[in-house]
Amino acid sequence: MFLRASVAAPALALALVLNPAAAMADPAARAEAPAPAGNPLLGEWTLPHGAPPYDRIRPEHYLPAIEAAMAETRRGLDAIATSRARPSFANTIEAMERAQRPLARVTAVFFTVTGADGTQEIQAIETRVQPMLARFRSETYLDQRLWQRVKALHDQRDRLKLTPEEARLLEVTHRNFVRAGAALGEAERQRIAAIDERLSALGVAFAQKLVADQKASDLLLTEAEMAGLSEEAKAAAAAAAKARGQSGFLVASTRSDVEPFLTLATNRSAREKVWRAFVMRGDYGNANDTNALIRETLQLRLERARLLGYATHADYALETSMATTPAAALQLLRTVLDAGLARARAEEADLLKLAAADGLDRIAPWDWRFYAEKVRQQRFAFDEGQLKQYLPLEGMVSALWETTGRLFGLRVTERPDIPGYAEGVRVFEVQEADGRHLGLFYADWFTRPTKRPGAWMNEIRTQDGQTGATPIVVNNCNYVVPAAGQPALLSLDDADTLFHEFGHALHGLLSNTRYPSLAGTSVYRDFVEFPSQVYEHWVAEPEILARFARNARGEPMPKDLLDKVLAARTFNQGYLTVQQLASAMVDMEIHQLADIPADFDPRAFEAAALARLGVPESIGMRHRLAHFTHLFQGGGYAAGYYAYTWAEVLEADAFDAWKEAGGPWDRTVADRYRREILSVGNSRDPAESYRAFRGRMPTADALLRNRGLAPATPAPAAGRSPAR
Repeated sequence: MFLRASVAAPALALALVLNPAAAMADPAARAEAPAPAGNPLLGEWTLPHGAPPYDRIRPEHYLPAIEAAMAETRRGLDAIATSRARPSFANTIEAMERAQRPLARVTAVFFTVTGADGTQEIQAIETRVQPMLARFRSETYLDQRLWQRVKALHDQRDRLKLTPEEARLLEVTHRNFVRAGAALGEAERQRIAAIDERLSALGVAFAQKLVADQKASDLLLTEAEMAGLSEEAKAAAAAAAKARGQSGFLVASTRSDVEPFLTLATNRSAREKVWRAFVMRGDYGNANDTNALIRETLQLRLERARLLGYATHADYALETSMATTPAAALQLLRTVLDAGLARARAEEADLLKLAAADGLDRIAPWDWRFYAEKVRQQRFAFDEGQLKQYLPLEGMVSALWETTGRLFGLRVTERPDIPGYAEGVRVFEVQEADGRHLGLFYADWFTRPTKRPGAWMNEIRTQDGQTGATPIVVNNCNYVVPAAGQPALLSLDDADTLFHEFGHALHGLLSNTRYPSLAGTSVYRDFVEFPSQVYEHWVAEPEILARFARNARGEPMPKDLLDKVLAARTFNQGYLTVQQLASAMVDMEIHQLADIPADFDPRAFEAAALARLGVPESIGMRHRLAHFTHLFQGGGYAAGYYAYTWAEVLEADAFDAWKEAGGPWDRTVADRYRREILSVGNSRDPAESYRAFRGRMPTADALLRNRGLAPATPAPAAGRSPAR
């Protein structure tokens, strides 16, 4: 999962077992055994383009369907394992790709719902399913019969005359078996299996506790506490309270609610209350406290890494990354953090000049955004509320489709005949310019009490060149639901998120590989954020804003406001950079620990790490450990949150390719980007893909320019790519 973006894990044979939320599904797959009567998940799906029949699926269908699909997949894997035929690429590696389809098909449908609409009933099923899948994964990767076949092929790989993509799949499959423990002794294999099953359960528990604590942290405020907020924001908060049968104004403990509140609310005590509710999620010492889960997770990750021959979990995690080592990642993070800290100190001095007039002699964490907005108003003469009037969701969605059409020639059409998995989910068909079907896109943009925080992309079906299966991708956000009859208004950061997530979606939709384990977003974690982040550049293109940024009366954003918005794009970047880098460095440091004692206190470690890094208390972390879902809900980003910064090096340099070609709409560059980056997935090393697009690897210079930070010494290339 990715937060901000959540997509598939690094390419894996049997991806469904390792990361079921990102697993592929094949509309051609059919259950060999009779399907449980009336279960719409099994058998043929007759909706257009093989879409899952969410309108007929009920919670009680999931568990029996997963059990039936698991049995079918196990039969397929056992047939490979017991085959007397000499191992070949076709009867082993390709056969495993085929064997995974039944289970992947069902689990992808289920895990799409667990994050977006995790009702108590769905959570109960997830609690049962995740350990089952963890055991299945262990049984598969630790099966010595399968391992010996894979190893035999890998040992003779130079004599097999494989295509480049076949060779890549063999290499990735072999590596995954090794990293799962297949080459270890029996006792070690059994211990790793137990660790993986327990880690799976801990990830589920973390996610469920956080959703519960987030809901419990939502605040009912009074009219006086809402002072400074726009009438539209007040109406939405009142409607949210009414929807829960309460009076007053409900401010949810989500970023989309909290950050605008901290920016505009004039009531300082209310700002503090909202800030504390948000940052303390998972850390109240109550039944939903996550610290014990974090401690056990860290202990088990370290034990697993040691069993596999690595010094720390960070060493284990970064072996399959562009950075290759924690040292390379930290070198980049320190370079960018130092530049961010220098800028942030200057920013804080500006804030204090205004805060002093209100009798403050320091900036508290709940003050920064409020006074930064005042500075921005002074410097650029516009405020966030004024800007949001020109950023309605529907307008920005139209801008998204326009951008996608101009760059890649794609057409996007809404398909109301295809059901979503929850109320408010919209389904779109994506086509090539000639009308050829490319894939389906599910848009789930608004918050709901059963949705986990953040924004992410996942896949219901991964592109499969063997069967011709086209992709089905999902984007989730947590935008505030507007009051009845009112448009949903976005902040500029919300609009960035809209484009960011669709950048991930395009990575899945435009995939063109033979094997689903290598398709689309199944790339290294520090490469997967590159296509999403590069897409954010088009949000602020003057031509896009001039055409699509319009208020409720249809009036375009005034040119003077547009000019100010563009001029302010790098405003407050010191603060934002330090927040993000603090989270990335604490993540890396905690996963480099060589010992996690029984009394380890994540809260104390976090505080000590921030002090050691020199992070001001007024800024803090973007994600505190207690609610850091990237790290502890499945762990895809454990020792990997640095990936956003690494990928920003790539995307900042990549966007320069358009600038050098004469502008952001150059189709020659877009075609090369599609061909060399988006379509190839993990069918070759990501560094090779980047060089094919750009002709070289980048340095950190482009990132620092992109953020408007002071010049810094470029971080040297590490491993196969520059640090990010």
